[in-house]
Amino acid sequence: MKKPEQLDLVALAQGPHMTPEQRRKLVPPRAKGSHGHVAPPGSGPLGETCKTCAHLVHKRMSRSYLKCGLNQAKWTGGPGSDVHARDPACRKWEDAA
Repeated sequence: MKKPEQLDLVALAQGPHMTPEQRRKLVPPRAKGSHGHVAPPGSGPLGETCKTCAHLVHKRMSRSYLKCGLNQAKWTGGPGSDVHARDPACRKWEDAA
C-alpha cells in the first residue's frame, strides 16, 4: 500500500479496481481542445468535418490556427479554442461551397 501522501485521489474516487485504460475511457477524447466548438462535435451531418464547414477560420499568427468563426467571442491565445479540420461536424455546420 502506498503512503497516504502518495495516493492518487482521482484514481481512488473512481475506484481502485479500475485499470488505467478504463479510467482513460471516462474522459471524453479531445476534452482539452473541444472548447473551440460552438456545438458538440459529431452532432452535425454524418460524414462531414470542420474542414468542409463555412465557419472554419484560419487565424494567422506566427502559425495558422483553426478556429470556429461562430465561437469567436471565446477564442483564446492558447490551444483551448482551437478546432481540428478532421473533427466531426457539429449541428451548426454549413457547406463552405
